[in-house]
Amino acid sequence: MFGIMRPEKACSANAVDSSYQYHRMHYCGTCKAIGHNFDHRSRMMLNFDTVFLSELLSQLDKVELENWEDNLKKVNTCFSMPKNEALPFSLNYAATASVLLSELKVDDNIKDSRRSIWKLAKRIYSASFKKAALQFQEWGIDTSDIYHLIDQQAERECTPTRFDRIEACLDHYADATAQITATVFAEGGKRLKNEVDLQHLGYQFGKLMYILDAFEDYEMDVFKGQFNPLAVFWGKDRSLNNSKLEQIRSLILSLQNEVNNAIGQLPVAEAYQQIYQDRLKSNLALRLYKEREIPHTFKERIAMRWNFAKDFASQVTCQPQSWIRQMNYYMIVLAVFISPQTTEYLPEDGKMEVFKWATFITATLATFGLAGVIRRKSKKERRKEKKQKKKLKRFFMRLKRSLFSKNTCCQGCLSACCNGCCESCCDSICESDNPWLWVLIFTAIALTTALVVLILYLAGVL
Repeated sequence: MFGIMRPEKACSANAVDSSYQYHRMHYCGTCKAIGHNFDHRSRMMLNFDTVFLSELLSQLDKVELENWEDNLKKVNTCFSMPKNEALPFSLNYAATASVLLSELKVDDNIKDSRRSIWKLAKRIYSASFKKAALQFQEWGIDTSDIYHLIDQQAERECTPTRFDRIEACLDHYADATAQITATVFAEGGKRLKNEVDLQHLGYQFGKLMYILDAFEDYEMDVFKGQFNPLAVFWGKDRSLNNSKLEQIRSLILSLQNEVNNAIGQLPVAEAYQQIYQDRLKSNLALRLYKEREIPHTFKERIAMRWNFAKDFASQVTCQPQSWIRQMNYYMIVLAVFISPQTTEYLPEDGKMEVFKWATFITATLATFGLAGVIRRKSKKERRKEKKQKKKLKRFFMRLKRSLFSKNTCCQGCLSACCNGCCESCCDSICESDNPWLWVLIFTAIALTTALVVLILYLAGVL
C-alpha cells in the first residue's frame, strides 16, 4: 500500500467537519484494532489505503458509527483501547489486511534490496504476520494464493521478457500486485451483510499503485541498480525524457478514471463517492507533477534524502509554528532521513497522532541518554565510595601501626635488665617512626603514679 488515499483535510482543525470526523474515526479505529488484535508495535503498519477500505466496508455495510463503543468513537486518543473483544468487521478486516500487506511489502523489500534491516523487521513482526494469516484463514480466505502471487511477481521480475508496448510491459509486471489487492478488496466485500463485488475496484486500485510506484522511484531504482519495469522497457537511462514522462502520466490518469468509475458504481452516497474521487485526484496531482531529482553521486543522494525527509515532515506536521510542532518536525525529519521507509508506516495526520509517535521516539532516545547519565553517575559514586573506603582503611592501618608496633631494642632491654641498653633504647625511641606509642606509655605511667600518690595522700599515709 502506497498512501494514495490520504485525505485532503488531513491537517484540518475543524472538529465539525463530518467527512473529516468520519475518516478520523476509521483511521484511529483501524489503528486501535491493530493494537487490540496484534500488538502495539504493529500499529506502525497503519496506512491510508487500508483505512480507505475500512471506510468503504462501513458504508457498504450501513454501519452506524454511533453504535461503536466509546473508545472507538474517540479520535486522536491513541491509548484509549477498545474493551470489547468483538470489534466492527470493517475495522477488524482493515487491521488484518494492513498487517498482511505489510508482510508482503517486507518480503518484497528483502528480495529487492537484501538489506538486513528488512530481515530484522521480518523477524520482529513474525508473530503478527502469522496471526494475520491465521485470521484470514478463519474467514475462509486462502492466503496461499496471495503468497503464490508474490512468488509469481518475483519470478516475473527475474525473467527477461521483451514487449512491443509500454502498456503491455506494465500490465505484465503489475498483474500480481493488482490481483493481490483485488483479492483483499473482494474478500472483504463478500463478508458484508449485503455482499458487494469489489474485485474490479481492487484490481484497478492495485495496478494504479504499482505503476505510480515505478514512476516515482525510477531514478532511484536505476541509481541503486534495483528492478523497475520502466527501465526494463526503455533501458536504464538515468532519467526519462518529457515524452516518456507524459506517456506514463497519461496511463496513470486513465487508471485514475477506472478507479473513479468503479467507486461511482458502488452503493455509496454520492457525497462520499465525490470525497474519495477528489481524494485520489489531489494525491495523484501532487505526485505526478512534482520535480524529479536525479542522483549522480552519493553526496547528491544524501542531499535528496535530507530534502525528502524535510518535505515529508512539513506535510505531516502541517507547517509547524509552535515549539511542540517544531520538535515533532525535527524528530520526523531525523526518523525519515535514517530510514525513508518510515513514510510507509508513520501516521501522517499531522495532529496528536504524530505528536505521540514523535514523543515515543524522543522518549526512546531520552531513555538511552538517561541510562547513560545514571550509569556514569553510579560509576562516579562507586569510585567516590571506594576512595573513602581506602582513606578509612589507611587511617586504621596507621592507627594500628602507631598503637601496636614492636621495638626489639626495648624488649631486649627488659630481658637484659637494662644492662647498658636503655641509652640505645631511648635513642631508638627518638628515631622511631611511631613516637606516639611512647608518649602514650609515659603519660599513662605519669597519670597512674599521680593517682596512686593522690590516693595515699587522701588516705593519710603521706
